Amino acid sequence: VSAHSPLVVGNGPRGVHCFVHADDVPAQHAPGDTARASAGGGGGVPSLSVLAIRALGETDLNPVSGVGKLSQLVFAVVAPGNVVANLVAGAIAEAGAQQAGDMMQDFKTAALLGVCPRAQFSAMLLGSAFSIPVSIAAYDLFTSVWEIPGKMFPVPTAQIWLSMARLVNGGSLLPHVLPVAICAAVAAAMLPIIATTLRWVATRSRSSGTHWADRALEILPSGVGFAVGMYISPKFTLPRVLGTLIEQIWLASCPHNYQSFMVVTASGLVLGEGTAALLLAVGKSLF
Repeated sequence: VSAHSPLVVGNGPRGVHCFVHADDVPAQHAPGDTARASAGGGGGVPSLSVLAIRALGETDLNPVSGVGKLSQLVFAVVAPGNVVANLVAGAIAEAGAQQAGDMMQDFKTAALLGVCPRAQFSAMLLGSAFSIPVSIAAYDLFTSVWEIPGKMFPVPTAQIWLSMARLVNGGSLLPHVLPVAICAAVAAAMLPIIATTLRWVATRSRSSGTHWADRALEILPSGVGFAVGMYISPKFTLPRVLGTLIEQIWLASCPHNYQSFMVVTASGLVLGEGTAALLLAVGKSLF
């Protein structure tokens, strides 16, 4: 690559893509390290996929960025000092976790609707084949109109990836970060233990009516959900809070109307913003 060409690290149309610039990473690296990155990243996919599936099932949000960072930490030991290989390993692990979460969600929905899993998998393969040229065309369209990364699309996740790769290859943390991270990890690890204990107590005592353990389970926070709210920027978390409030008010005031139109309304908001962004990009490229 040239000194100012973008380096794209990704895996699949539904995977992860990381955009940095070649002059941000060291040019010297052993070719075998990148191959080991692919193998090492793929080897960590099963365990990280289980973590991603659980988080998606509990919070409706797949923390793929976090699980990719775990792979970067491991691969910093395999190929120390190699930023490019570190990015590749993290991207492969993150893409696998993303695919696992998406397929879990898709197959669960199909099971609820009574769809044949074999037919659904065939449809996924067909859709993936079409999505590859569409994804490339959409990327070319947006990069022809806007600078990426730039003011309109700063691609903050790519900067986090690059910062993480630099950190595990000789960088340094801010003071007192490690003790805080360890304390937070221990606290979060206790939550599923407490939840399991409460479920056991509630099951043993459920014959006598609603138990205090049931009420405690309803208010016990999710460590994953708490973390997601911390590392996602307010421009995403605040609309989610507002949307949740509107959804709960709608459910309480008009439950029958809610059951019929809530999903359609939310899907329309997502589709509307995506379609508007695409039309805006096409308009700017033409005029």
